[in-house]
Amino acid sequence: ATNDISGQTYNTFHHYNDATYADDVYYDGYVGWNNYAADSYYNGDIYPVINNATVNGVISTYYLDDGISTNTNANSLTIKNSTIHGMIYSECMTTDCAERANDYYHDRLALTVDNSTIDDNYEHYTYNGTYNNAADTHVVNVFNIGTAITLDQEVDLSISNNSHVAGITLTQGYEWEDIDDNTVSTGVNSSEVFNNTITVKDSTVTSGSWSDEGTSGWFGNTGNASDYNGGDWNRDDIALAVIAHPAADNAMQTTATFDNSTLMGDVFFSSNFDENFFPHGRDSYRDADGDVDTNGWDGTDRLDLTLNNGSKWVGAAMSAHLTVDTNDDGVPDAYGPVYNDNGVVIDTSTGTEATATLIDIAANSLWPSSTVGVENSDSEYSEFDHIIGNEVYQSGLFNVTLNTGSQWDTTKTSLIDTLSINSGSTVNVADSTLISDSISLTGLSALNINEDGHVATDSLTVDNSTVTISDEVSAGWAVGDAALYANNIKVTNDGILDVGNTAANALQVDTLNLTSTTDTSGNIHAGVFNIESNRFVLDADLTNDRTNDTTKSNYGYGLIAMNSDGHLTINGNGDNDNTASIEAGQNEVDNNGDHVAAATGNYKVRIDNATGAGSIADYNGNELIYVNDKNSNATFSAANKADLGAYTYQAEQRGNTVVLQQMELTDYANMALSIPSANTNIWNLEQDTVGTRLTNSRHGLADNGGAWVSYFGGNFNGDNGTINYDQDVNGIMVGVDTKIDGNNAKWIVGAAAGFAKGDMNDRSGQVDQDSQTAYIYSSAHFANNVFVDGSLSYSHFNNDLSATMSNGTYVDGSTNSDAWGFGLKAGYDFKLGDAGYVTPYGSISGLFQSGDDYQLSNDMKVDGQSYDSMRYELGVDAGYTFTYSEDQALTPYFKLAYVYDDSNNDNDVNGDSIDNGTEGSAVRVGLGTQFSFTKNFSAYTDANYLGGGDVDQDWSANVGVKYTW
Repeated sequence: ATNDISGQTYNTFHHYNDATYADDVYYDGYVGWNNYAADSYYNGDIYPVINNATVNGVISTYYLDDGISTNTNANSLTIKNSTIHGMIYSECMTTDCAERANDYYHDRLALTVDNSTIDDNYEHYTYNGTYNNAADTHVVNVFNIGTAITLDQEVDLSISNNSHVAGITLTQGYEWEDIDDNTVSTGVNSSEVFNNTITVKDSTVTSGSWSDEGTSGWFGNTGNASDYNGGDWNRDDIALAVIAHPAADNAMQTTATFDNSTLMGDVFFSSNFDENFFPHGRDSYRDADGDVDTNGWDGTDRLDLTLNNGSKWVGAAMSAHLTVDTNDDGVPDAYGPVYNDNGVVIDTSTGTEATATLIDIAANSLWPSSTVGVENSDSEYSEFDHIIGNEVYQSGLFNVTLNTGSQWDTTKTSLIDTLSINSGSTVNVADSTLISDSISLTGLSALNINEDGHVATDSLTVDNSTVTISDEVSAGWAVGDAALYANNIKVTNDGILDVGNTAANALQVDTLNLTSTTDTSGNIHAGVFNIESNRFVLDADLTNDRTNDTTKSNYGYGLIAMNSDGHLTINGNGDNDNTASIEAGQNEVDNNGDHVAAATGNYKVRIDNATGAGSIADYNGNELIYVNDKNSNATFSAANKADLGAYTYQAEQRGNTVVLQQMELTDYANMALSIPSANTNIWNLEQDTVGTRLTNSRHGLADNGGAWVSYFGGNFNGDNGTINYDQDVNGIMVGVDTKIDGNNAKWIVGAAAGFAKGDMNDRSGQVDQDSQTAYIYSSAHFANNVFVDGSLSYSHFNNDLSATMSNGTYVDGSTNSDAWGFGLKAGYDFKLGDAGYVTPYGSISGLFQSGDDYQLSNDMKVDGQSYDSMRYELGVDAGYTFTYSEDQALTPYFKLAYVYDDSNNDNDVNGDSIDNGTEGSAVRVGLGTQFSFTKNFSAYTDANYLGGGDVDQDWSANVGVKYTW
């Protein structure tokens, strides 16, 4: 009778040292519902709901479904919160199981494993004891009957809640037979399908073991069934085996879905043609001509493996078909041949059974090693020795899908039909080979081909995802040695094919379709072919159906990305563009004229690297792309500008080549070259501030010298056609002076100090400026109203530069410079009555800077520059003093002047001389006022505009106070 073993430790094998039992090992591991006659086998030994138990041995479902039509119990086994130290098995474990055979109804098994472990580590039952007071020993080996779950019946298998299962093996244990075959009119094909579903959630499935793990070990520690070798073919590495019976009349179709789970081990799929299928054709009853006219019947076996929600798989996906099974364990001892249309063995590699003789059945797959022609005795041409295509009908299809951040790390050699990598999932191929009829990537997914990894496919689609061939891959000239082989590759919608700095022939492709999509807002999302710094030769046709005409509906482009030291040669695939001269029927399929030049369509070229190093000669005019086909009509244009050395460069098409074209200065070079001009602007503001002090001393109430302080500031825009910048300046000056009466003139003699900060920028370039200046100045006012002002100065400038390069890299640097300056101004005060004046004047000033060599963080080198700037000015001041009392007066004034800046300079950057002088004629307009609050205290302000030269002063202001002695 059935026992509820929940909450217990239970052993499925027993030996009784009791004379009432024969001397033998007894098996008590059948599960059953205890709903049949007393002492019946159908009752089983274990109640099929096991909770919180430990079971040692093998649990068999052989009697779970008793086959009686009145049975209302479900064909189900539930294992919860338990440990099975052994396995679940569906076959007979004893010698007297014949009762089930005639009344078994093929009922599906529902097997649930919840928060439980089935470890497949129970290798033997061993008894070493006594029987009837005599020494007695027995051994029952179970290591070789299967993995943790081994079933030959249809199953709905659910593994969940942190469960661990060491291997799943599913075989096709029964069939629904056809009636005869379709060579006779009475034949009827069974439409039944042997179905399995596997759902694994939040759990782990590892490899199981068919070997005695106790026969080897390290330092006395033997292996576990779940240990994964990862080398060549090894049935102990299989985590999931799905094996269709080679003589069945029905398809075996299995779906396996892993959700946030781990699959550690190989997945093995074995498929053969159904019993009444004729891979080389048969003559049917339909006619009497004796010619083959049917392939018979076949239901296609399938294994659809899906990884969802961050699931992880390490292992190989193996396809095979069973030919020799000497020990009847359902695992092939050898893999059978593949035949051509003449019935000759052409390939002994692994794979499901396949035929290219498609009479009344359609192709459902592709054959990696291709198909050959049928020999025609009417021609001397050997059809059998030449490839005609790749389409076949396979007995089974093995498809793998990864969704929502799942990952597959391949091992060994994987052979599947379709691989779909979706929604942020990743496949890593290293030290292994992956062969799939088709591979598609969508939704920010990735296929990484790493060291000693090889991927081969007929078609590869990269949609908003990335395929990367690592620099470490090994590749040879042979097709099988390519890191990535594909007949056709399509890259679109921001997808990336990155070949990096790989070896020659790492990528072997026939047609590379580099195209784009357009979103609802009209934005182009192009596929990218990235060669980095590779000197890459593309022996493939580069194609798309896009145009550079933005008015056309098919406007778009493919994107070729490279570094400035990369080069792409496009040779085409070598297929004839026109085969009219070749006799019909005598072409190999691959050379059957694709009517495509080496490059067609529209493309943009993007330069990805950025550096401050290098001269103009290192970049300008360098060839990026060469199309080795005079018939090519492809168009190429720039996708971006790249910072290379001191200049930006972009791609430019010249005939069948694309070269680097020099453009404007980079942001960081522009800032570096603008610094001397910006320093001069600060000094000019300080010079104007000193000039205002001296001008005010000649007008208004009597000025005997004193102490003064003044704010000054302004905004500048510089543009000499090479450099360009915007600058804001704010500073303060303090000074002290005194009046000295001479024989012929009255003198003001003083000293001042200036402190200023500048903020210069253009695009991403930025310079923070600090300056300190010391002045001595004087003014002589003669009795005839002629005056002469003069000044000498020393300045020190600190400049911190930063910018962002075209590739997003931050760059910075700093430089210091010293400068000497002078100013000289002479004029005549025309008195207009007692209060007004008009003062024509002329002035000359100069600043002479010297700086050290420096280098930016991106390796751009700037030589130390002697930067000289002269300013010549002719103008007139006019003002009027309103006297309110003996101690109070207001003097508004106006200024108009012509200014010429002479600053013809250039600087060496990376060995190239670049013009950074700012010069030209300008007009100055200014307004100001001085107000004396008392005899000794006054305030003043003025504002100026200067425009017309290379540097426009949009505004400047000077606000100060003075205390006179």
